Amino acid sequence: MFREAATYNNHTDLHEYTKTVTAYIKKCTDDVTVTKTITTRANQKPWMTAEACDDDKTLPDALNEFYARFDMQNDTPAQKLPTPPNNQALCLSPADARTTLSRVNPCKAVGPDSIPGRVLRDCAAQLTDVLTDIFNTSLSQEVVPTCLKSTSIIPVPKKSPLSCLNDYRPIALTLIMMKCFESTTTLSTGAPQGCVLSPLLFTLLTHNCTAKFSSNHIIKFADDTTVVGLISNNDETYYREEVAQLAEWCGANNLSLNVSKTKEVVMDFRRNSVDHPPLTIDSSAVERVSSTKFLGVHITEDLTWTTNTMSLSKKAQQRLHFLRRLKRASLPPPILTTFYRGTIESVLTSCITVWYGNCSAADHKTLQRTVNTAAKMIGTPLPSLLDIFLARCSGKATSKVKDPTHPSHHLFQLLPSGTRYRSIRAHSARLLNSFFPQAVRALNSNHLTPL
Repeated sequence: MFREAATYNNHTDLHEYTKTVTAYIKKCTDDVTVTKTITTRANQKPWMTAEACDDDKTLPDALNEFYARFDMQNDTPAQKLPTPPNNQALCLSPADARTTLSRVNPCKAVGPDSIPGRVLRDCAAQLTDVLTDIFNTSLSQEVVPTCLKSTSIIPVPKKSPLSCLNDYRPIALTLIMMKCFESTTTLSTGAPQGCVLSPLLFTLLTHNCTAKFSSNHIIKFADDTTVVGLISNNDETYYREEVAQLAEWCGANNLSLNVSKTKEVVMDFRRNSVDHPPLTIDSSAVERVSSTKFLGVHITEDLTWTTNTMSLSKKAQQRLHFLRRLKRASLPPPILTTFYRGTIESVLTSCITVWYGNCSAADHKTLQRTVNTAAKMIGTPLPSLLDIFLARCSGKATSKVKDPTHPSHHLFQLLPSGTRYRSIRAHSARLLNSFFPQAVRALNSNHLTPL
């Protein structure tokens, strides 16, 4: 019915077709939804109170201009390339679409169309045919419906107090229906299930952002980029050229480096260290700090882990409060153990193979004290952090031994006996207690049979 109403002269107006279907789903949802009035009260946060909006009425317009600055600079009109004569359009099956709809998370926030995910999931059988037809029509016409492109941008403060527009993190709420379209298309083309196209496209676009010199490494994780440089003979030329090249690459790809949030950590363990000149990006000096947080781990310039230990201990201690509440509710030990492993142990053991080996005895006691407290609350013994550390070192080492393509596979060399691995020579306790020497010792102590 909807397709026939949007068809003129044997051509289906995809935009009208999709808009009509989404409007009908929204109407049916509103007809069966019970409306309640909820009174909200200000929580005294400066970005949530009504007074903040009244004081700065230009904030929404300023945020719109700030987020749209890249599109405003792009004056090149989009051009649709001609379709090759032998090109065969991708066709989705109703089974793929129904599978994607049935896996929609009902807790996800709705997009601009106000169609909740629970409706798409619970009514997957009824919506499969019409949505499959819309998706296939979009693929055959090589056009995405306009109503599926809309996105709501929610500015979420990154920190407090706020000093500039860049302190707001733009959270894009896209249509759940469009996410289903992307997931179904990705599923049909052989990519991993459950993902959408955004991470894949970002990976493809940043694939050519690589290090120019062998003494440097560029580590990319989502939108965070880290340059690691090895400086020899006090010659920082390659390192500074690498940073300059990264800034040029960002400019050529419509990306901007936030120099105010860029930090530099210098690790110099020589007895006679020298002063290093400040690093500059676009004529702005980069702030040099003694400690930084990288992927959840606090790294200091002297590679001590007290700062990281105190941060993990504090976070775990806060979550012990909820374990006490569950204990008072007379929950059985198995449920308390599951809660502990999911909310407390996961915090204490985050990246444990990186930092636990070089922690001081005081740091070990601080972390183990939290485990002992949780064990007393639950009433059952819990694995110590040392046991978890050794088990994870052994597991990671085993996976690297099995994978000949892994970059660190060559560090695990068998002795002529064929039953033990060659120990890694270390001239400092810092290297001796790091992951790879510890992993080799863990493999040898477990007497694992090499594969």
